[in-house]
Amino acid sequence: MSTKPARPRNLLRYLTITSIAMIIVGLCGSVTIAIFIIPNHSKVISTLKSHGVQTNANVTRCQQALHDENGGELSVTCWVRFSPPGGRSVESPLQFKTHQVRDGYTMVVVYDPNDTGTVALPSDLGYWNTLTRNTIDLLLLLISAAMVPLGIAGIALRRLFGRFTKRYTESFDETEPFSVTSRDGS
Repeated sequence: MSTKPARPRNLLRYLTITSIAMIIVGLCGSVTIAIFIIPNHSKVISTLKSHGVQTNANVTRCQQALHDENGGELSVTCWVRFSPPGGRSVESPLQFKTHQVRDGYTMVVVYDPNDTGTVALPSDLGYWNTLTRNTIDLLLLLISAAMVPLGIAGIALRRLFGRFTKRYTESFDETEPFSVTSRDGS
């Protein structure tokens, strides 16, 4: 028979897996938001505010409208057709999702004369929409960035608990059989 103490089952393995997943998702989310989303939103807004041109456009198609659990419509991506100076008709998606338009509507849009693929509704360039969009972007960045130190803390906590359980099981001999003695001493 072995006199080496038996180690308890590793109950902390899920903490390690969760911590590693948090680190990976946090890093990927932070990089994606910081490199792609925030600069793209800022570039579109500044470009259209600085030298955007307003024109009438027709909504040619929208993605299927989705509904939330309360029956309200969620925002969708729509494509618009307009004619910049020069007469050639252009179809382009709106840069920001919206719930304000439907197929067949005629409306005013703002487009970049240097890149007719950059199109948005004038209301999307307003102060509050821009502030809301930037706040959400920043909040998502902070959440993603917070996941990394929380994941590292989870791994450190797992290691600490692992050392504690190892020390605890080594101080007691768990392989000794448990004996019961009766009252009469036998």
